[in-house]
Amino acid sequence: MSEDAILRLKQTALFEKLLEKENSSGEHEVSENIILVVREIAPLLERIPENMPEFTLHNANHSVKVVELMGKIIPSNTLKYLNIIELSILIYSAYLHDIGMTASREEREEIIKNDPEFSKLLISYEELSLKLDEAKQNEDHRLATFIEDKLFTEFLRRKHVERSNKFIEVKYGSERTPISWKGIPYYKLVQSVCDSHGLPVRDLYDTKRWRRNFLLGSKRINVQYLSIILRLADILDLDPERTPRCLLDFINPKDEISIKEWKKHLSIIGCEISPQEINIEAECEHPIYERALREFIDEIETERKESVLLTSRYKDDLAEKYRLDLLKPVTKENIRSNEEYIYSDFHFKLDFHRVIDLLMGERLYGDPTLTLRELLQNSVDAVRYREAMEKNEGNPYVPFIKVTLKDEELIIEDNGIGMDEYIFENYFLQIGKSYYNSSECRSRGIEIDPVSEFGIGILSIFMVASNFRVESRRKPIDPLHPSEPINVEIPTAYDYFVRRPSSRVEIGTKITLSLKSNHPFSSISLVEKISEIAPFIEYPIVIETSEKTETYKPYLPGEKIHDVKDTKEYFEIVFNDKIKGIEGKLRIFGSIDNSNTIFGKSEYSVFAQNGFSIPCDKLLPENLFYNIQASINISGQSKLSLSPNRLDIVNDERYEKLIDIIQSGIMQAYEKYLITLRDSVPTIEYAEIVNKLLEVNIHSFPDKRRIGGGFVYKKKEVLKFVEYLFLNYAPLLTISDDGQRTYKMMKDLNKANLAIVGINDWEEKISDAIILKEARRLIGEETVLLMDEEKSSFPRYYFLDKILGNFSNIYITSIPGLVIISFNDQINEGTFSLCYNRSFTYQMHNDSIEKAPLFVHPPVIDDWQDDPYTFNDVIYNASHPLFAKLLNYNKPQDEISSEALKLLVYQVEKCLQHLLERVDSPSFKRNHRCKESANINYVLVGVLKYNPQIFKEFYEAIEEYWREAQNIGAISHDEDFIGFSLDDLPWFWNYELTDFER
Repeated sequence: MSEDAILRLKQTALFEKLLEKENSSGEHEVSENIILVVREIAPLLERIPENMPEFTLHNANHSVKVVELMGKIIPSNTLKYLNIIELSILIYSAYLHDIGMTASREEREEIIKNDPEFSKLLISYEELSLKLDEAKQNEDHRLATFIEDKLFTEFLRRKHVERSNKFIEVKYGSERTPISWKGIPYYKLVQSVCDSHGLPVRDLYDTKRWRRNFLLGSKRINVQYLSIILRLADILDLDPERTPRCLLDFINPKDEISIKEWKKHLSIIGCEISPQEINIEAECEHPIYERALREFIDEIETERKESVLLTSRYKDDLAEKYRLDLLKPVTKENIRSNEEYIYSDFHFKLDFHRVIDLLMGERLYGDPTLTLRELLQNSVDAVRYREAMEKNEGNPYVPFIKVTLKDEELIIEDNGIGMDEYIFENYFLQIGKSYYNSSECRSRGIEIDPVSEFGIGILSIFMVASNFRVESRRKPIDPLHPSEPINVEIPTAYDYFVRRPSSRVEIGTKITLSLKSNHPFSSISLVEKISEIAPFIEYPIVIETSEKTETYKPYLPGEKIHDVKDTKEYFEIVFNDKIKGIEGKLRIFGSIDNSNTIFGKSEYSVFAQNGFSIPCDKLLPENLFYNIQASINISGQSKLSLSPNRLDIVNDERYEKLIDIIQSGIMQAYEKYLITLRDSVPTIEYAEIVNKLLEVNIHSFPDKRRIGGGFVYKKKEVLKFVEYLFLNYAPLLTISDDGQRTYKMMKDLNKANLAIVGINDWEEKISDAIILKEARRLIGEETVLLMDEEKSSFPRYYFLDKILGNFSNIYITSIPGLVIISFNDQINEGTFSLCYNRSFTYQMHNDSIEKAPLFVHPPVIDDWQDDPYTFNDVIYNASHPLFAKLLNYNKPQDEISSEALKLLVYQVEKCLQHLLERVDSPSFKRNHRCKESANINYVLVGVLKYNPQIFKEFYEAIEEYWREAQNIGAISHDEDFIGFSLDDLPWFWNYELTDFER
């Protein structure tokens, strides 16, 4: 899609004019940057329908169409005058003005749950809000989700301009932004133009925000004029490629058939756009389309008139260069009826069609292949029912289910109980009724645990088929008076059905779908798809295609369905309780290379209900989400409430009961595994295995930040259990009194005397005995010093942080690079968070000089080379004069101080990022006198001696912060810069390496 978008962009008048101007100068920086941005943005724009399924297209085609329309609106003389920066801003704004309509699933859920703006929106829609509350109270998950979807779509529509601004800031607001020219970034101008399309034209009169003569390098930029052009081009994208939002809102289609009908009847015959005028010709086949068109043309005319009025205020050179010649009004005289109706404002709402559209559309089911699931569920229920009946009667019975994919037909047939006219009329035709869940079915004395619940699944057929046929014969209750077989053709969900004669003698049902041309089924992947749908059903399925016939044999619960390479299995949890209805296994894995990406989407786990797969994400514990492989079937007492499309699990008592069983089973099995391991292997080997469990997050807290999913249930109990396991079974590496490394259990240590030193991989320079001596000198003779063992081993600090609370003190010792953190029980002491969770402390001690530095790296960062972001995880000294001016103990003094804090942290972290680039460079590693280390503070010993430029960068950054703080009022303009010296950085950064070598 990206390359198609780029190809079409290159053919636009704006891009060609840009290239023409670049060719004359011999520089192509701007056009190349545009291609780079479009290549990144086009795929994101294609994702907008995920959250706005009923919205008009806002994809890359819309963006390039906006660029094309800009070329038509702008007079030729003005187009010749526009410089390369102005042309590029127009193109960037076309692609970025709607980017705020994108949102990930996680972001969507976060907004719905916690965003105050979404809460305000919900309150403003009183009727929808009441319906949502009622749906939740009634546990009507489908309706609640439907309402939330609608509200979230409206939220994105309202907030997308603001979100687009933020996206541009985050994505292109760095120093290396591609939206730049000769090293000068101009993304803020793009932001201003994009902001304009969500505001009234009158707001553009603010020439401070939308300047007419902004100077960028040697180029003058008329941001106001560019904003006018974007607004006009955006509103004029109304041809069949992208129908205006007002029309879509008015018609409100639900599925593909509705959209096709809508497009057929909404026929815009012609649209002529030039620098002088806009003409629209339309012949409408229904008054609702004519009414919507007329209202939309009124909006276009208002935009044209106000834009012309604004540009008419230009004087002298501006008036000559930046012209808008759309002087003719946009009229409705060419919008007409097809003479089959007289225009009026009346229209009808057909609730029946709305419901049918919903029940047979992808909006409910999501994946069209779920049609196959619904049909297989019906077959399995019918076979189970007949099997139970034949067993009660003592009759032999061989179940049979077959799926055929041939000649654009999908056929599902079985030898189950079948249907007669009564069942067909009273259950099959009654949407929302399921025979197997009815009192009539239960009264027969046949006990089965049906898969079918809602009685609506049959309508999903219309997602993939234009029509279908049902042939069936029911097993007679009275063999002497059998019922007649049925043979019914169903052309659409709206029309009457066609009943035909039948001579069928076989008991069972056959459903034949006439597939649409775009159906999702393939003879190659049919077996795989059925195995995904029905992993644990008890019956084989014969699968026949035009190529071959084969038999799918389902798995047994507990079987390993997916093999996972490069992993180690630690232990398993076996469930074999048919009474409770949970059977199978959970296997706990870890990747050999310590990666946590193997199980990212739970694709290696299988949960099923009554043999048919259900979502895994909410059934795996969060703290093991990446490290668990499930092969579980649930039924009976453990059955879960599912959404109608089977894609979500309802959070109710049954759900909580099941996850309690799963969580308890894992906890018991884990402790048993650790006990067995501890008692059967040497201490060093045991420590190595426990380290692996920590590294791959098998042993972790449930609220550790993750990208995945999973449940958190009885969080306090889990926290206590994880703490209990850590205290009793996790060996900690300590330095003994004689300076030797030895393992001890946390339960054997005094918590109040603990300190952490991190990794010591410079033993030839700094012995463990010297480190212990230094720690006890600074902290106390009873200090117990913990160490991390090697690079990538899981820092014990994270567990102690949870168990003991934040560390209380940080010591910058007299030994180069040696930083120690300690703990105590004082609630008011320790670190606190500010500025996007940055850590601050008042307890930073510098043993070498009286003044403590502005910041220091804690000793627990050992993965900075693999994860560069951790390089910025420093501890800030809240007592430092730069911070002390802004803080009232552990909070900013006011909002301005809060902004100043962010500015200061930003400047520091910008320098830290540059520092990382230097210390991680081959030249630094080659010339630095000390060997490489996983301890970042060791690496930074003498770094200023090696590269004095680093201090200069910090000095200039702090100086820049001072000016910015004065500009926002955090510091008085009369106050002189307090300066920045080497003492404001950790002292060992400026340590003479030759002294260290000696």
